[in-house]
Amino acid sequence: MSRRRFTERVRSGRSREKWTDILPKYLTHISHMQPVLKETRRIIIELDPIIFLEPELEILDQIRQEEEKRGRRTVRALSEFSAMYRSNIYEIIINFIINFRGKIEPIELKDYIIDHLYEAIKALDILQKITNPDQRDLDKTYLYLLVKFIEEIIFPKGNNIENRYDKLLLNSKDYYECQRHLLQTHTFYREKLKNPEGFTIPGISPKVYQIINNITSLFNLEPNYGEFPERSGYEIPLLLKNDVFEPYIESIANAEEEAIENIAERIGLRVLDGIFLAPQAAFVEILLKHNFLREETQEDGKIRYVPQFSNETLVLYYSAFASLRRGFLSKELVNWIAMNFALVIYMGILKWKLSDDNIFYGIFKDLQTSEKILPYLMKLSSFPNYLGMEKMKIRDSIQYRKEIFNFIGSQIDNLKELIDEVSKYCDQI
Repeated sequence: MSRRRFTERVRSGRSREKWTDILPKYLTHISHMQPVLKETRRIIIELDPIIFLEPELEILDQIRQEEEKRGRRTVRALSEFSAMYRSNIYEIIINFIINFRGKIEPIELKDYIIDHLYEAIKALDILQKITNPDQRDLDKTYLYLLVKFIEEIIFPKGNNIENRYDKLLLNSKDYYECQRHLLQTHTFYREKLKNPEGFTIPGISPKVYQIINNITSLFNLEPNYGEFPERSGYEIPLLLKNDVFEPYIESIANAEEEAIENIAERIGLRVLDGIFLAPQAAFVEILLKHNFLREETQEDGKIRYVPQFSNETLVLYYSAFASLRRGFLSKELVNWIAMNFALVIYMGILKWKLSDDNIFYGIFKDLQTSEKILPYLMKLSSFPNYLGMEKMKIRDSIQYRKEIFNFIGSQIDNLKELIDEVSKYCDQI
């Protein structure tokens, strides 16, 4: 009998994108942004700063208009983007001059603008050279090193789930909010806890987080105890399954047993005798290792494992579980994780190269700019040598991009410390 090769099904009409397909798309807008900044810097250098004292700064507006008239052989969309980008740059410069003239000497105003343009050019230079087109010496590229640096902290790889849990716990003191944030997609309303494909792992929705919180409280307050199936003479904590899930029955796929078991598996638990929730044997070992279970000897000589959990205990297991099975993440979770990685890399490079008061910072964070760069950075970060997630699940819908970008911009506070650390790491590499 001939062997059949099993390959993942791809929807008809969509071919599997290669590295050589995505990288040029990522570079397209960057390669148009950098010349605009360089030309603007050259023009400012040649200007006499005395013109900054003119009431309307008409000469700068005239220069911008002349620049836009210059013939450039580009497709219409790129031409429109370049015109918008150039217009924004000149608007920033004019507003800066108007706000600070009279407070700062014209020559100093000119120097500030030139320096800030230079910083922006250098940031784009790093973004342009973030990886090698032919993928040679990958382990020396910014993209590879930054993905691996971030991955180790919030979504690690390892030999097994225990190794991944250990890495997450080691970094949780400083980065637990980032680790939790990575699993809490804003598009949870699209997710189904029971997926017809069976193996798909969704993010942690508010309902699932409530379930985790409920489980933590019940384990710590007054759990039942029963025989540890894998270890004679030991007792493990048990919860009645109905005590945990009954308040959420309608929210977790109409009380279907499989949905409950899936949620339990993702947080290191299992269903015993059809009615109890208990830690999996492998999770017990992890819990003992990190003192989340303490031993208490009973009068009959049996040793009882008494839980001392926090929500973090179970959330980190969910993260380690999702990391281990990253090939089975839901479409929403793949998009959310890839976006967070792309955003942290992008913002980390900007923080590294731009001073905090750089007047052009806003133009990089602007939705019209970031949505031209981040979707492709998401896909590049998802290739096997990097995160190893299914990049075909990354949505190309413009509306979806705007939705996810608008939301993630409001979440930067959750990632601020990580962005700071990425910027410091950039200095080392």
